[in-house]
Amino acid sequence: MQDRDYALLSRMLEFSKRIKRRTSGISINDFLEDDDLQDMILYAIGQVGENANAVSDDVRDAYPDVLWNAVIGIRNRVFHSYGDIDMTIVYEAVIDHTPLLITQLEDILEK
Repeated sequence: MQDRDYALLSRMLEFSKRIKRRTSGISINDFLEDDDLQDMILYAIGQVGENANAVSDDVRDAYPDVLWNAVIGIRNRVFHSYGDIDMTIVYEAVIDHTPLLITQLEDILEK
């Protein structure tokens, strides 16, 4: 794996772990009432997606189980929705998918 891809994947992992750490034990109601937390999560989602978008096709092809398009797609939705973001969907996506993404990224980076 090229150094550039390793750095991109490492940043994806770092921001994914931040998302998990900040949302661990947080209820949907608490999340919806915390604008600062929402802003942090949206920023982190953006960083994960930006880095995913820059990962080489070789790495993406080698690890097809990672939902690259979904990760990039949520970033695009967050950054191009111009305020029309359903934070309930963001919360559910983060809670449901971040742990798996973390595991996948850790596995890739250990190889």
